Amino acid sequence: MFRKAVVKGYFYPDNREELVNFFEQNKEKQKSDAILAIVPHAGYIYSGKTAVKTISSINLKKKVLMLGPNHTGFGEKVALFPDGEWETPFGILKVDNVLNSKLKLVEDIKEDIVAHVREHSLEVILPILHYFSGDITFSAITMMPMRYNQCIELAEKIYQNVRDEEFTIVVSSDFNHYEDAETTNKKDMMAIENILALDSKGLYDVVFSKDISMCGVYPAIVGIELAKLFGAKEAKLIEHTHSGYVNGDYSQVVGYAGILIQ
Repeated sequence: MFRKAVVKGYFYPDNREELVNFFEQNKEKQKSDAILAIVPHAGYIYSGKTAVKTISSINLKKKVLMLGPNHTGFGEKVALFPDGEWETPFGILKVDNVLNSKLKLVEDIKEDIVAHVREHSLEVILPILHYFSGDITFSAITMMPMRYNQCIELAEKIYQNVRDEEFTIVVSSDFNHYEDAETTNKKDMMAIENILALDSKGLYDVVFSKDISMCGVYPAIVGIELAKLFGAKEAKLIEHTHSGYVNGDYSQVVGYAGILIQ
């Protein structure tokens, strides 16, 4: 199955030279090992710098497991893109057949194209991954809302099936949406503090008790728990920002963060 890029020229430039310049201007020089990276998925003009700084600061494995929210509401609840290829401005990236075959053994994960065909949350990350590690293969999962215990069970089932694989986990999520900058900064930091503590239950509770509109909270919870099963001990914040710094409108912003779990 071939997935054509659907938000190129909209969420990110459809021009290789422009992308290369953007990536080179914003990349980190120092790299470290990481089990998981949380990165934003808005248009590059708003969150691209944060995503580039975060991804370029880690030693990417040859395989990547991508977890992102389903914004469209179409398709399966936990949707795995089938074996195939995805288009990026740097060429074609292949789905990892071996990783996919093991993920398909998880009963809660269903192969599904519909959930992915118009979804932007993973597509916008792929050009960055492709540029900084062009020979990767990947598996792509989108998620709809789930209860906390379902997230934990999903992480445990994934681990049982892929624990002999080596891969980097990339979680795609923006943080609070469309409130003023002061409110968003406060809400985002409440969520980020729980992520930095590797406290997925605390993250779940604060997101709902404080009405934090973090679109990738479910992929983040699954990712945190999966990273802990792979031995993660700590996390660090690479950058937190919001859209107001770009468009000058501080009355309604979207928050973005880049976080590593190691």
